[in-house]
Amino acid sequence: MLQKSRGIVLHAVKFRDNSLIATCYSKELGRTTIQVNHAYGSGKTAGLAVYFQPLDILDLVFYKKETSEISLLKEVAIAIPLSELHFDPVKISISMFVSEVIYRTVREVEPNSELYEFLENSIRLLDVMHDGVANFHLIFLIQLTRYLGFYPANGWSETMPFFDYKNGFFCPSPPSHSFNLDKTSSRRLGMLLGTPFYRSNEISLNHAQRIQAINDLLCYYNFHLGSPLDFKTLPILIQLFQ
Repeated sequence: MLQKSRGIVLHAVKFRDNSLIATCYSKELGRTTIQVNHAYGSGKTAGLAVYFQPLDILDLVFYKKETSEISLLKEVAIAIPLSELHFDPVKISISMFVSEVIYRTVREVEPNSELYEFLENSIRLLDVMHDGVANFHLIFLIQLTRYLGFYPANGWSETMPFFDYKNGFFCPSPPSHSFNLDKTSSRRLGMLLGTPFYRSNEISLNHAQRIQAINDLLCYYNFHLGSPLDFKTLPILIQLFQ
């Protein structure tokens, strides 16, 4: 069956001599795996792999077989040109991390138009952002929990200074279990929670605070996803902001 869909590139790996297997998040089909033949060119001829960079937004035409989880690419074109994402070193590192986060956490093969729109809009914003780029991935991690099913139920306040990440809410005192953040980490999480992308430049964090914020968010993710997430791209991102 021939399918047409817009998709966001999450992951690509070489397959055999001149192919790759790409995982995309598709607007119409959800998570989709596609085999791309003629991926690598020779001489001055570029192969199709140039289209499948992290977070590229593509118009895809592919053959989807009911007997296979892997579809076969027929046509590909850039849907939304990205001007800075693949040329700015900071944005390259962030895009690699964000694409890995989506790849590792969004597993549903059913379409989710609200999630797709959030992802596409976030990518387009990252591409044009100049101020506050270093905080983009922190806000993204929090906002993504809306679609993963464990967005915090309330916000931080002086009377609710502790974040219980087991139950996903701020509370007046530390809970009896150990799945919670201390006051400092809870306040920082509350600040990130209350900051939209367009105000990310208002967040002032040093290197150590940014690392702790990532670790706190990963504790939250790990608990609710039921398994530890060991992101291969995270050390690169941490080193970048030293």
